[in-house]
Amino acid sequence: MKNRNSFSFNEMTKAEKIDIGIPSFFRATDGINIAYYVTEATRPIASLIFIHGGGAYSGAGYQYLAKGLGAKYNVSVYLLDIRGHGNSEGPRGDSSTVDQVWKDLQLFCDFVHARNPQLPLYLGGHSSGGGLVLNYLSWRKNPDIAGYIFVSPEFGYKSGTAKQGNSTPFARADIGVFVKYEISLRKMYGHTPAVFFNYPEELLKSQPLFISTITCNMAMALTPDNPREQFKNIDRPFALFAGENDELFDVEEVLRYAYLPKQEIREKSIVRTIKGANHLSILLAADELIGEAIRTMCLCC
Repeated sequence: MKNRNSFSFNEMTKAEKIDIGIPSFFRATDGINIAYYVTEATRPIASLIFIHGGGAYSGAGYQYLAKGLGAKYNVSVYLLDIRGHGNSEGPRGDSSTVDQVWKDLQLFCDFVHARNPQLPLYLGGHSSGGGLVLNYLSWRKNPDIAGYIFVSPEFGYKSGTAKQGNSTPFARADIGVFVKYEISLRKMYGHTPAVFFNYPEELLKSQPLFISTITCNMAMALTPDNPREQFKNIDRPFALFAGENDELFDVEEVLRYAYLPKQEIREKSIVRTIKGANHLSILLAADELIGEAIRTMCLCC
């Protein structure tokens, strides 16, 4: 029997095609070349680093938000391919260590800020990219980040946001591998495939930059260990968006996270449910969502 899709690709398939362009690269601390794509605004008011979801890459719909933000909102956008994803080097879906993924992001944030020191720098992600952002800001406080953007964020199995009764989950975890990983004190099995994505076979054949599995190390880098506590400790304004028809998440549970940080952070933050949007189609509206949020947060700074 043919597998059902975990979420709809229809809207993305029908959208006007946009070429993401040729990647640039920076060298990570362990020598791996990491791919990124730049959409420069003519008169930028801010810079945004944005990270794709699990198993995906920057050219899988994120070019729409980059183009719109540059053209309509004067935000320069830097799309990043996580190591082992897209056009970045490294074993597919793997990382040498868990924190190496966060070190990559730290280095890239430093690079973008040094390139545009006069501009506020925002950091955002979609789906598991949002989980990576939450882990990063919990790992190391970065004074250069002015605010955070979470679009349909995947905060992991401990988040309490998964839609109940979903007969076609997007990801399957090999619990046995994770148990052995933890028993070894994370010294073994880090490079073992442990999370398997339910991308359609036809998509994987037509777009080979998608990957269908990630290792323990990569999964831990993308998955918050204590998401509620981590979100509670956010010390910068944030924007949190979720699609009304998201196939993977209980939208109300996702948006409850917005009430966790301190009041002075909440007052400068933006929370929205996007009518009619699902897990992927929200990317087609993300330029307006993020653009207005960054304008608002810039005014609050």
